[in-house]
Amino acid sequence: MVVGKKAATKKVATKTSASQAVVVERTRATEKHYIPNYPTKLFIYKQAATKYWWVRYFVNGNAVRKTTKTQSKREAVEFAKEFYDIVTYNMRHGIAATASATSFESCMKEMLKAEKAKVGRGELSQITYDNSKYRFDKHINPYFRNKEVREIDYFALDNFLTELSKQELSSSTISMYMGLVRKVLAHAARRKLIIAVPEFPNVKVKDKARGWFTTREYRRVWAAAGRYVGQKIEVRKYEDAKGVTQTQYINAKSKAKKLGELMRNVDMTEDLRRLVVFMCNSYIRPTDIKFMQHKHVDVVQRGDYKYLRLRLPPTKGHKDPITTMEKAVDCYKTLTQYHLSKGLIGKEHEDDYVFLPQYKTNRGYALKQLQRQFEILMWDTKLGEGIDGESRTLYSLRHTAIMYRLLFGDGINTLLLARNARTSVEMIDRFYAKPLSGEMNIEMLQSRRRPRKIFDGEMERGAQINAATSSK
Repeated sequence: MVVGKKAATKKVATKTSASQAVVVERTRATEKHYIPNYPTKLFIYKQAATKYWWVRYFVNGNAVRKTTKTQSKREAVEFAKEFYDIVTYNMRHGIAATASATSFESCMKEMLKAEKAKVGRGELSQITYDNSKYRFDKHINPYFRNKEVREIDYFALDNFLTELSKQELSSSTISMYMGLVRKVLAHAARRKLIIAVPEFPNVKVKDKARGWFTTREYRRVWAAAGRYVGQKIEVRKYEDAKGVTQTQYINAKSKAKKLGELMRNVDMTEDLRRLVVFMCNSYIRPTDIKFMQHKHVDVVQRGDYKYLRLRLPPTKGHKDPITTMEKAVDCYKTLTQYHLSKGLIGKEHEDDYVFLPQYKTNRGYALKQLQRQFEILMWDTKLGEGIDGESRTLYSLRHTAIMYRLLFGDGINTLLLARNARTSVEMIDRFYAKPLSGEMNIEMLQSRRRPRKIFDGEMERGAQINAATSSK
C-alpha cells in the first residue's frame, strides 16, 4: 500500500513538473530587443503565450513588466520609453515601482477608499458615495481606465466631455461627472503623482427652476391624496399600438381591463395625505422622512405663535433646527393620533418614526413607498410636469414651502429663510426664487414709504440759525 501511494505521488509530481515546464516554455522570451540610449535593464520581448510585445525593467533586483498591447515593434519601443519614465518617476517620489500605481483606475480606487472612510466618520452620506461609485463605473472608469494620470491633460478631458455629451445627459449631470474626474486628479496631485491638476474645459450649467405647486395645484394634490387613502393601486407596463412602453395605474379591485404585466402593488396611505401638508409647511427634504423620529420633534407655543421645532440629524452639512409653519403642528398631531389608533406606535413613542413607522428596519423602503404613492398622485392630477417642463416629485413639496414664503411672507428675510430651510441664500436665488416675477409681488413693487422730512447737515444748520434769529 505504501509503495502504491509513493508511486501515485511520483506520478502526480511528474504531471505537475510537465505542466510547469509547458508554462515556462510558453512564457520564455522568444525575441528580445534593448532600447537604444536607455539602460540595458530595460528591454522589450516576445513570448509564445501572447502575440503582443512586453516590456521589462529591473528595479532594485526586481523585475517590473507590462504588456504593450501592440504587435508593432516601433510602438512597443515608444511604449517602453514611456514605461521607463513612469517607473523612474515613481521611484523618485517613493511610490511603488509598478506603473499601475499611477494609472487613473488605481488613483480612483484609492480616492474611493478615502471617500468610504468619510462615510464611516459620518462626513459623507452613503447615498452620495453610492452615486459617485455608480458614475465612476458607468462612464468615467471605462474611458480613463488604461490612462496614466500624468497623461490626462486639457485635451483628454475635453474629449471625455465630448463623449459625455453624446449620452444626452443634462449639463448639470455632465458637470457632476467632470467634478468626479477632478476629484481623482486632485487625489493624484496630493500623492505627488502629478505636479498639478490640469485645466478643465468649462461646462456651462443652466440653472433650472425647481418644480413647485401653485395654491390651486396644491389643493388638487391634497384632494387626490385624500381620495386615494386605503386604495391598492396596481402599476402595470404594456406596449401601445406603436410599440412604445406605457404605464397603467389601476385600482386592484377595478373591473376595467388590466393591461400588460403587473410590476407592483402600491398601498395608498394616510401618511402620504398628511405628508403633503407637512412638507409644504416645514421645509424638510424627502430624505429627512427616513430619519425623523418623534424625539426630533418639539411642539412649541410662544405667545400667539405655535410651531414645531425639528431637531433633525444633519443633512448636506446643515444641522440647524427647523421652525415650521403653524399648520404643520396640527398635521403632526393628527398623524400621531392616527398611528396610535392603529397600534403602529405605542404611548411611549419617542424612538418611533413619524411617517410609516411600521417600517422600522428598512427606512429606505418607507421613503420609496411614499415616492411611489406620490407618483400616482402626479399621474391622477396630471401635474407631473410644470409649464416649463420641470419635473415634479416629492421634493417639489419642499420647493413649494420655500416658494410660498417668498410669495406670501411679509418682508421675508432670505438669509433667515435659507438657514431655516437648511440651504444657502445662493441656492434660494439660483433655484427657488427663479420662477418669481414682478407681477407675483406687485404689492411690494408698487408700495410706497410714508412721506417724511429728511434733513442733511446744511438744512439742519439753517434751521438752527432761523430758530435763533426768531428768538431774538
